[in-house]
Amino acid sequence: MKKLFVLAIGALIWVGSASAQPVIRADNGVLNTSSYLPDIARGSWFVVLGAGMGPATISVYSGGLPYPTEQSGTRVTFTPAAGGTAVEARLWYTRADQLAALLPSATAAGSYDVRVIYNGQTSAPRRVTVVERNFGFATQAENGAGPAQATYGGLDLNRFTTGTLGQWAVRPAKAGDTLVLWGTGLGQDLSSDLTGGSSGDQGAAGQVRVVVGGTEIAPLYAGRASGYPGLDQINFTLPAGVATGCTVSLQVRAGGRTSNAGSLAIASAGQSACTHPSLTLAQLTKLDQPGGTLTYGDFTLSGVSVKMSIPGFGSIDTRSETVGGSFGRYSVDQIANASFSVTTSGECLVTRLRGGLTDLTVGASPAGLDAGSALSLTLPGGRVVSVPKDSKTNTYSASLSGTPNPLAPAPPAVIVAGMYGLAGPGGIDVRSFTASINAPGGFVWSNQDAIAEVDRSRSLPIAWSGAPNGSVSIMGFAGQKAGGTDQDPIYDVAMFVCQAPASVGQYTVATSVLQQLPAAAFDLTGSGIGMLIVMAEPDANTGKFDAQLVAGGAVDGARFSYGIGSAKTLSYK
Repeated sequence: MKKLFVLAIGALIWVGSASAQPVIRADNGVLNTSSYLPDIARGSWFVVLGAGMGPATISVYSGGLPYPTEQSGTRVTFTPAAGGTAVEARLWYTRADQLAALLPSATAAGSYDVRVIYNGQTSAPRRVTVVERNFGFATQAENGAGPAQATYGGLDLNRFTTGTLGQWAVRPAKAGDTLVLWGTGLGQDLSSDLTGGSSGDQGAAGQVRVVVGGTEIAPLYAGRASGYPGLDQINFTLPAGVATGCTVSLQVRAGGRTSNAGSLAIASAGQSACTHPSLTLAQLTKLDQPGGTLTYGDFTLSGVSVKMSIPGFGSIDTRSETVGGSFGRYSVDQIANASFSVTTSGECLVTRLRGGLTDLTVGASPAGLDAGSALSLTLPGGRVVSVPKDSKTNTYSASLSGTPNPLAPAPPAVIVAGMYGLAGPGGIDVRSFTASINAPGGFVWSNQDAIAEVDRSRSLPIAWSGAPNGSVSIMGFAGQKAGGTDQDPIYDVAMFVCQAPASVGQYTVATSVLQQLPAAAFDLTGSGIGMLIVMAEPDANTGKFDAQLVAGGAVDGARFSYGIGSAKTLSYK
């Protein structure tokens, strides 16, 4: 039972093939088993992704404790980068493309070269950082994203609706409930590695806090689960006044680090299901089923003015105006971050990300459906713009204006106040449809020029005007280039996202949020990234439309939205 919650091994997120010599994936090849984030804590479980690392079919250790250092011919070693004796990890399972192992608690923090040995063949090393603490909690999707696999004790699971799921009872949480998060990475515990013992509560030593909907909660217990090496549990009680909803944000801070970002379903007293701004009870029940998905159309009119500060050139203004989106099949781990789900106003989330600029700013898109070769966008003045389809992903996008040469002056804005119409001719999956959105004009990030850099030791006030309704999102990125090419760089960054009602006109990002980002500076060469973005967005009920599926029935929902605002490059110090 407890292994189900901690290690979340069902999602094999990268598939390789067997080869004579083991290969560890070059980017994000060694990750926390629950969160799928880099940096491995002492005494925690981790996964290695690659190829040729074990037998073609999974081999799982099923004997008694302790776990072995070799399983079906596979071993994993951590050699100190500065030199010294290699540490042997303890194997749980191995397969050609993925394995899971426990890093001994006695391993000192620092830089290590990880190698996989299979049938006498040794992989090339991959540099990994071992840290004191880096907690990650298991999620329902078993990939570190989306709703947490949280329990109430016994066999009760946190879900959107009330009912049963196999042998488990399921329901949303309520204020006063005590929940348990299962995961790994709270730190070393020598009593646990070999026998599954526990040194007791680590909440105070690790300064552990559970952050639910922006409310910080001191846990009742944070430490090893007795009888299971490397398995951590965090018990906490939801306080009165906690935020309610189907995707209330969830994150854990431990040892100065933040966990993966997830969510909880929390209902009001007397309610048997959580409340979602866009989804019905039937749709929530569908998502509660294993493998449940929803078909949703998500299209956005986006206009962003960017102020770039370039050493030696001064400030250069550019603009990006686009329209795009898709009809996609959303799984439970993609619902919370979809535009039709609303983050609780007044809260901030901090996430560590690794990927290209598109991955960092937009995120991964769900599997797309075909709605025709191209859509058409009608602007307020009557001009019609073709929005072509990417045939590989079934996503649609078109540039409305922009500044190809950053040294050239920005052209006049195309996105102005008025009504915009979106139409699709119909395709293999989705029949013809129409949608419209009334975009506002005059949204201004009013104190943008006063912010030359972000001092992480001081709170950051943001002020705006011209947003008539909906919300304003404040996003910050800071990090460094970690790989890729000059044309397609890969960044390792920390990101915060805060959301506030548009009507309040201001929001202050707390120092506790800013200090979780690294010091970084925007660099025109691409080696560093530092950015601050302020965007106005409508409420979740604005821009809804209907669309029929070729196979019968309708999509579960569809929305045409807008995101209008400003961004600037700067330094985080």
